Amino acid sequence: MIITNTNGRSFFVRTVLKGDKYGLDDRLTHDRDDPMIEFYDAQYANVRSFGPRGQFVSRYYVSTLAKHPTGAGLCLDGGVPEWSVDAAALAPVLRLCAGFAELVKLGKD
Repeated sequence: MIITNTNGRSFFVRTVLKGDKYGLDDRLTHDRDDPMIEFYDAQYANVRSFGPRGQFVSRYYVSTLAKHPTGAGLCLDGGVPEWSVDAAALAPVLRLCAGFAELVKLGKD
């Protein structure tokens, strides 16, 4: 999924499920039931050593984002002002997280 904030900055959003590779050069394997959501600055896709996703910015567990207040944006990195996502751009990510959170919850019942 690609989302774009009101300043025109696009982010590649990736879901990491249990068993998926992630991290630097995809050397780690996610071993938890709680999926993760990764944000990459798409401006840097295929630039230097960043690869097709762009520059990695931040990663959150779905359970964390599922609790994020609707109608609020998200600062992905406080050191880079451009790495913030407004509420409208974040909304589809939060809907995705809510769906995953419900599936994980149902799987434990």
